[in-house]
Order: sequence, then structure tokens, then C-alpha cells
Amino acid sequence: MSARRCQIRFIFIPALLLFLASGSKAAADKIGASNLPATMPALKGRIAENEKATSAVVVATGIGATSNAGPTLMEQPSIFLDRAIGYATSQHTPFGQIDASFNFSDRHYTAFDDADEQSIAATAALTRDWKGQQTLLSLAFSKDRDVEERLTQVVLSATHTWTDGSVKPYIKAEAALLDYGDIPDGLDAFRNQDDRDRISSKATLGLRLTLIDHVEMEIGAGIDTKTYLERYDDFGIRRDSVSVFPLIGLGYTGERGSIRALYTPLWRSYREDLFQDAWKHAYAIEGDVTITDRIKGFASVRYGFEETDFLIASAADEAVAVGGLTASLGKATLTLAASKTWRTYDNLDLADLARADEKREIALYGEVPLLDTISLNARVSYLDYKSSFGGAATDAISASVGLTYAATH
Repeated sequence: MSARRCQIRFIFIPALLLFLASGSKAAADKIGASNLPATMPALKGRIAENEKATSAVVVATGIGATSNAGPTLMEQPSIFLDRAIGYATSQHTPFGQIDASFNFSDRHYTAFDDADEQSIAATAALTRDWKGQQTLLSLAFSKDRDVEERLTQVVLSATHTWTDGSVKPYIKAEAALLDYGDIPDGLDAFRNQDDRDRISSKATLGLRLTLIDHVEMEIGAGIDTKTYLERYDDFGIRRDSVSVFPLIGLGYTGERGSIRALYTPLWRSYREDLFQDAWKHAYAIEGDVTITDRIKGFASVRYGFEETDFLIASAADEAVAVGGLTASLGKATLTLAASKTWRTYDNLDLADLARADEKREIALYGEVPLLDTISLNARVSYLDYKSSFGGAATDAISASVGLTYAATH
């Protein structure tokens, strides 16, 4: 082991143990966002075909209970109250189609205020079709807080696609600024999160090829970079990385369903000599099928590698399986969906600690029209989460009800 690696581990491991022993309310495990299919956008299926503007407003409230709010290592059970409001609009202009949305949601834990969650998100996109080509520009802003993180994120992306013929090239570029706010309590090295602030950028060049009727292949290559705004983190580690990757995919679209698979191996190289450059792999398979005129099924499996910045890990391999059914009952819809997530963490040899997480989710949600422009929506969900980190675990059940107003102007 190199002298520098010994020095880093000599500093890192005691600091981590002191942080966990301090009883900080922020010593939490990150569950991550739900992997179930989103019930948004509210305009899905409501876009006007006559190029008139369409807008929708969703208001919802809910209640639930959990065995571990946050969750944290304190394992505080609590009832929680949810609120959410969303707005979305779509309209045609001489410059193309403009889509915009705003969403606000929060969760209050009645027995543990420090675990309260809040999320604000806004998006705007311009899509322009012209002479067998399509250009998409989008800007997204989000601000989230929970017991572990305070994150503000701004993402700018541009995609240009040639849409005519059997060979359709495309170019995509994306840049994101991630700004992590300070967290309460804990040691200085963990309270101040400025060393996590970074710019993530990605560029991809590819082709979509029509092989035969209903079958399409995708090939391409790209580069992904992560540049931290502070050259060294609080432990003297440089976390910048560069990844280059090819990609290959195959898709089938038929009358009764579709399936698509994508494989992306990537070579990740680090600026930090402590970390070993390595090949990582990602794949995704997703499909849907029309079982009857009223019942449709969907399923997906994906596996990937991502940056995490957790206390004892710098990267994670994640596998997610999702499946469900959607039934149409007249004008009403009812969906049953379930997912399971596995995460295994790579500590990059910073600490002799292992961590693995498992998360299960199931939800039943539906929508019933009340009037031409107003519908009632409801959702019942259950979550079960376990982590080997500190033996933390939680389960939660929740129910919500809301109204959706959608109109064409």
C-alpha cells in the first residue's frame, strides 16, 4: 500500500467513525428516488392534436407511516403528511412546441422534523421539426432537501436528430451543475458539502438504423466527465473522472407491443492516483405489451454504475427490476406496479467497509374522470428498505388523493 493511500485512510476512517458515533441526526442512509413509473406528466394523453395550448394542474395530499423516518441510524418511527402541486403546459409557437412544468412536493414527519423532505422542480423545453430534422433544447432546475442532502441542480441539454430515411444520425450534449448545501450537525468535514459541488457533462454521437420493418438498431459513442469545483475534497482526494463509452442497442416495435435493449460499456479513468481506472458496464431492457384491449403490461430491467459520494463509498453498482399492469375501465385507469432495487457499493479502497442495500416498492394508483376537465386520482404504496450500513432499515406505507384539472385553450 502506498504511503499516500495509508495517509488518506488514516484520516478518513477515524473521521467516519467519529461522525457515526456523534449521534448526528444527519447520519442517514440514502434511499434514493422511487423506481416505480411516474404518474406524471399530467399532460400525458391530453395533448391537443389541433395545435391548441393544453394546460393541467394537479393538487394532491396524502398520509402515511414509517418505522424509520429518513431513514437514519436513530430509527425514529413516525407518521408523515404529504403535499404536492404541479402545473404543466404545452403549446405550439412559430419557433416550435414549448413544454413547461413546475412541481412542488413536501413531506412532514410528525415525530422527527429533521427528516422533513421538500422538492421543487421546473422544466422548459423547445422542440422544433424542420426539413426531416428535429432539434430539442431543454433546461431543468431542481432543489431538494432531505435528512442527508441539500442539493440544487441545473441541467442544460441539446439534441439534434435527423428523422428521415433508414439511417438517422443524432447528436446529444448535456451539462449539469450540482451544488450541495451544508447539512446540520456532524463533523466539519461532513457538515460542509462544498467539496461535492461539481459539473457533470456528457456528449453522445450515434445512429439509429432501420434493419427491417419494426426492427431498429442503435450504435454510438460518447464521453462523460465529472469536474469538481474544488480540486481536492476534505480528505485531500481528487474525485474528477472521465469516462468514454460505446453503445449498442436493438429495438422492436409491433402492433401488440415493443421491446428495446441497450448495452453501454464504459472506461472510467480517475485523476486521483489512489483509484484504479476500470471498465464498467451498463445495460437496460424495457418493453410493453397489449394483453387485451383493456389491459397492458410493462416491464424493465437495468443495471448501471453511478457516482454516489456516500460516506463510505464513492460509486455504486445498481440493478433495478420493474413490472406492472395497467387496466382501462371505461374512461378510468388503474395501474399496479412493483420494483426491486439492489445496490452494491465500491469504496475504492478508502475504507475496509462493505455496504449493500435492497429496496422493494409496490403501488396501486388510478385516475377517474369526474367532469370533462377534472379527474380524481388516488395512490396507495408500500416501501421496504434495508442496508448493511449500520443495519439501518425502514418500511413505509402511504395513501394519497388528488384532483387533476386539464383544459385546452
